Amino acid sequence: MDPENLNDSLISNDLELIKDIERYSETHINKPTVNRLMDSLYDHSMKHVTFLLPAYNEEQSIETLLKKVRRYRNSRVIVVDNNSKDKTAEIAGKVGANVLKEHKQGKANAIKTGFENVRSSFAVMLDADNTYDPQDAQKLLKPLMKDEADVVLGSRIQGKREKGSISRFNLLGNYILSLFASLLFCKVSDVCTGYWAFKKQVIDYLLAEGIDSDGFDLEVEMFSKIAEKKFRILEIPISYKNRLDSPKLNSFNDGILIFKRMLSIWLKKRWGSL
Repeated sequence: MDPENLNDSLISNDLELIKDIERYSETHINKPTVNRLMDSLYDHSMKHVTFLLPAYNEEQSIETLLKKVRRYRNSRVIVVDNNSKDKTAEIAGKVGANVLKEHKQGKANAIKTGFENVRSSFAVMLDADNTYDPQDAQKLLKPLMKDEADVVLGSRIQGKREKGSISRFNLLGNYILSLFASLLFCKVSDVCTGYWAFKKQVIDYLLAEGIDSDGFDLEVEMFSKIAEKKFRILEIPISYKNRLDSPKLNSFNDGILIFKRMLSIWLKKRWGSL
């Protein structure tokens, strides 16, 4: 077998091995197997990954979520506590996360604090309400580690959703917002997703560019600015579960805010500061 065919064969075997390990991990408790596979097959291991979780009154879900995240051995985990009135920060610390405090209220403010403390080559951002499955992080990280993308979004729309996890009204709103984002910037199915993976250079760009959002318009601001800069954006289907408590999002008001943020960025890029 010539070297080129041999290389193709090895790549094919690696891909089949990945699929086998993923199927295994879905039915077995030994989740770190996936972590070891990623460490051996890619240039960057999990020690180059930071998990970033903004949290506000998530004591019901934070421990369960963090125990799943900690299965990615050698990774760093940052929980940014955004003035929680419950035991969120205390529980996160006991599970082994690095807990930072952000006293300025709003998810975007928590994420900015988290971004400023990322030192690794890659970062995974996910909400702390346990609606997202940390096991999906491996799917978001692979394209970054293989240099096939600069940013990867976890799409709830393309993936599997638990019944009732997103209301019909919110689905419609997300569809409309994603449609406008696709028309103004680049194609996307779930612009409001809370599950992202970044290369460090993208985080550095967002911090240098400035994040103007305070709350749930964060995601659309990041998407808009990243798309305008022509970073490579990829979407991966993910699973999505029901929250244990009531949602913090005000569907109508926050939807209007998100749309205004997106439109403002598009207009400023073309006609200057408004």
